[in-house]
Amino acid sequence: MELDNVRVVKLGGSAITFKDQPRALRWNAIRSLLRDLGRYYSERGGEARVVLIHGGGSYGHPVVKSCVSRLGRIDESCFVETADSMDTLDYVLRKYAIAAGLPAVSLPPRSFCAIASGNPVCYTEALTALLRRGLVPLTYGDVVASDGGFGVLSGDTLAWYIARELGASEIVFVTDVDGLYDRDPKVHSGARRITQASIDEVLGFLSESSSGVDVTGGMLRKLYEGKRLGLRNVKVKIVSGLVEGGLYNALASDSFAGSIVWY
Repeated sequence: MELDNVRVVKLGGSAITFKDQPRALRWNAIRSLLRDLGRYYSERGGEARVVLIHGGGSYGHPVVKSCVSRLGRIDESCFVETADSMDTLDYVLRKYAIAAGLPAVSLPPRSFCAIASGNPVCYTEALTALLRRGLVPLTYGDVVASDGGFGVLSGDTLAWYIARELGASEIVFVTDVDGLYDRDPKVHSGARRITQASIDEVLGFLSESSSGVDVTGGMLRKLYEGKRLGLRNVKVKIVSGLVEGGLYNALASDSFAGSIVWY
């Protein structure tokens, strides 16, 4: 069931954790991002309908990687350990969200999603019911049941899926770089930020460039996933979570330091 003015905000693991250090949080970024969301929510009152999603960063990812490298799959023990790790990270995000004035309610994806034939299947009515009552559903990348046993439903895939099913007008991807670049800005000082482009233009840049569009933080995979899931009429914003006020500016207008990709 669609609602008006739904926005999906995905806090990438690289924006809220140090991904090369187990269970290492970017405390300042977390505080800043949730203050931005709290400000946006309070200014719009009942008109603000936000679904907040976060990645696993240095919490869930290392656990799954270790299990898969040892066993080649996710077994029952790995499922429990990963779920516990993600719940721990989510607890931190939820507490800071509530402190920032957001009426956040956590929904672990394992409780309302599964994977069937490689695709997510989720009971999104649970999210809609909360949004209608002025609450902020908080969910995240997680381990879920699948037709092959257990699988990982990434926060990115979940963001696209929820946006499609709820008819969201915008998705804001918060990462550790300030947008989409023609080359990796962490490696190339002359990298050019793409301020606005359609998804087809972005994919065109990729096919025409000998080096390809090198986007950090897995952004290229994110953009492909939206195309694969058939998103239409959605504005996708990419913004750095390490810049004070960046998320608020991206939510409040199209004039922000980042990139917009049109679907």
